[in-house]
Amino acid sequence: MAANDHGQPDAEAPRAPAPDMGGEAACLLHRVCEECGRLAPGREDRCCARCGGPLPS
Repeated sequence: MAANDHGQPDAEAPRAPAPDMGGEAACLLHRVCEECGRLAPGREDRCCARCGGPLPS
């Protein structure tokens, strides 16, 4: 960490980026059924478990 003229930590010093923790995508629209609006539970699902409609690609 950088220090200012007084030997104190510089509040404006750049910080290292946070490690990539993974998780869900910010947008889940690719998993919402266009027919009934149900959210598909799996990332690899290709059709809706409720109505059988195709999920967006």
